[in-house]
Amino acid sequence: MNRAIFTSAANRDVRRALDYYKRVAGVRIAENFIDQIESKVARILKNPDSYRIVAKDLRVANLDRFPYQIVYRIASESTIRVLSFRHHKQHPDYGL
Repeated sequence: MNRAIFTSAANRDVRRALDYYKRVAGVRIAENFIDQIESKVARILKNPDSYRIVAKDLRVANLDRFPYQIVYRIASESTIRVLSFRHHKQHPDYGL
């Protein structure tokens, strides 16, 4: 895999969380948050089948240091599509 496409909903989810971390915890934590997302997406791209399936062809990958999950599907041999980015306390069906 070499490409991740974020839907507009996923981009909105990330922006909302990033704004929260900037406002509440500061720029340094917000930057760390973005680094965690980039790192996890890179790991997903290396081995997209290794994360658990939650519904049909949807998979989730938990961030390591923040309470968020990346919800994605394998779109092709070279692409994943990130559908949503959800906090662990959100309803389990959010983003599915």
